[in-house]
Amino acid sequence: MKKKRFCISILCFFLFFQYTKIGVAKNEHTPMKCEEKLNLLEPAKPKTIYDYELLPERNISTFKEKVLPISLVQKNGNKVPFAIAYKNLNWQRPAYDPIWNSSLRRWSYVPLNMAYQQHIVYSYQGGLSYWYDLSSYLALPNGTGGPSPINEYAFTIKYPYVVRLVIFNFNIISIKHYKNQIVVSGVPLRKGLTIVDFDTRNFPDSKKLLQLATPDGYELDYLILYLSNH
Repeated sequence: MKKKRFCISILCFFLFFQYTKIGVAKNEHTPMKCEEKLNLLEPAKPKTIYDYELLPERNISTFKEKVLPISLVQKNGNKVPFAIAYKNLNWQRPAYDPIWNSSLRRWSYVPLNMAYQQHIVYSYQGGLSYWYDLSSYLALPNGTGGPSPINEYAFTIKYPYVVRLVIFNFNIISIKHYKNQIVVSGVPLRKGLTIVDFDTRNFPDSKKLLQLATPDGYELDYLILYLSNH
């Protein structure tokens, strides 16, 4: 009997210990030490980090095709219809957003935030978790994550043919596709946010170099799209 009571006491102690341990670990309101904040904000040791190391779609070395002049794509490319999902040319991109604070943990890594801030065009091809992170790293305003005007099943396995572009400080005029390049032409602005969707159902599966450019062919930004529609 005594042995049974002893075992029960040990079990209760163990369960209580595990409960308190988990409770502390999951309590995000517990103040963090400076060392803990630094682990969320910066690398453990000082080092050089380039944007393409953090954002694979910026690694131009993975694009093996010949890069044609933007003016050639603008002249000879096929026009790509696009649908506007969100547009506010008076919206001002923040230099810092509260969601990046270390107290929220998830989006506070400074090198990654700096990499995102260096660019003005971004792509999204599906996945709620990915949109959650992308919209947080870009500090997008409410109402930007709505369904696609192109198809109600866009960004799902039922209709995996839509690409969404998030573009800052730019007013889109046209999108052209030629061979393995896509050029988004428009006018640079000092502020503004535009989100557009376009259908890639008839695009061949391949890597595409997407370039944001002025009407006279000057590149402002770029990214690599990985299209796989089948």
